[in-house]
Amino acid sequence: MEYTLFKNRSYRGVISAGFGLYFTHFRLFFKASWLMALLYAAVFAALGTLCAVQLPAITATIMKQVVVHQAPLSIETARQYLMLTGSIIVLSLLYVVVEALTYATVLSKLKEHQDADVMTVPPKWFSVCYRLMGRTLKGVFYSVIVLLVPVLVLAGLLVVLLRFIDLAPFTLMVTVMLVMLSLLLLSLPLVFIFIKYVLNKETPYFTLFPHGYSTGFRHWGHIFTVCLIGGMIIGVLLSIYGLPAIILTQANVVAQEGFLNGDSLGMPVYITLLTVVTFFLTGFVLVYICMPMILIAYYMYGSIESYEREKNKIEI
Repeated sequence: MEYTLFKNRSYRGVISAGFGLYFTHFRLFFKASWLMALLYAAVFAALGTLCAVQLPAITATIMKQVVVHQAPLSIETARQYLMLTGSIIVLSLLYVVVEALTYATVLSKLKEHQDADVMTVPPKWFSVCYRLMGRTLKGVFYSVIVLLVPVLVLAGLLVVLLRFIDLAPFTLMVTVMLVMLSLLLLSLPLVFIFIKYVLNKETPYFTLFPHGYSTGFRHWGHIFTVCLIGGMIIGVLLSIYGLPAIILTQANVVAQEGFLNGDSLGMPVYITLLTVVTFFLTGFVLVYICMPMILIAYYMYGSIESYEREKNKIEI
């Protein structure tokens, strides 16, 4: 299979090239990213444990105090809840940062592939490829800003609209869902912009954005098909491998519901340790299950760029 980046490919060719490059160079990608993947897994385990064990426990305690016993919420419980939610917010932000840095190690190798059509294997197992880490973080940050602006504007318009129009709860829910779905679909060209921004260091994001978005929007169908099929493949793998973490989370939630209804908790004393280990292993493998999407987006970018170059040559 030919793995040249700049080649006009169909969505099947893009997905095939992405998975092909991943499997033929897995050792290279693993060697470049495994240290960052361990850090990612540690953050994932901490965040997962707080959400799967601590959050249901403190929520059940609050519900038992306020709803069942109809007593005022104690200061100590409120403090614990605020500390927990604060920790979840901080870890969520850290999760996004570490995830971006982890995949930056892969993008660094793809930058080599774009420039020279080759990728060098890292010389040491205990080395981290720092190239493009800052640019990847900036790309994620700018993309989030671009997404937040229309969300905040539409949220403000919706608040103003609700002051003048009395909408039924179901109508309001459907309206919000349709608006969010429309924003999600309109944001697909950002995938093309993100990859192009990271791999072309001389281009500022917001200088690239207008032309990049119009180019991505012209190829919206191609981007949508690639993301949909690639996402479905990755989603099936995630749903299978993530079952232990999902089952453990559900078990904790059900146990706390029983505790709220007066039953004994019924969870082993080592449940927290088991949750940490489960989420750590899940997080580490999660990196390599999702990694093909980066390579698929890479070849999607190359296909769009190739098409645009050929079109410009014909027009000239």
